[in-house]
Amino acid sequence: MEEVEVVIPLLAIISIFIVLPGMLLHYLTRNKEIAARAAGDPSMNARLVDVAERLERRLDAIETLLDHEMPGWKQSQQRRRG
Repeated sequence: MEEVEVVIPLLAIISIFIVLPGMLLHYLTRNKEIAARAAGDPSMNARLVDVAERLERRLDAIETLLDHEMPGWKQSQQRRRG
């Protein structure tokens, strides 16, 4: 019984003063690295914008094809969702 009375406070002290600050520092440095990568690579941001624009053009083309092939498809889709 005396061992448990010593081990539990020891674990609590170790957790408070070693584990929690270690976790805090880990996640702080990780967030800084992620922010630095996002801000430091404008070419990646430009590529993502380019990909988004191409996908939007493709979606517009598909919608145009569907409008010609199946008039009223938008209304039928809206009825199914709503």
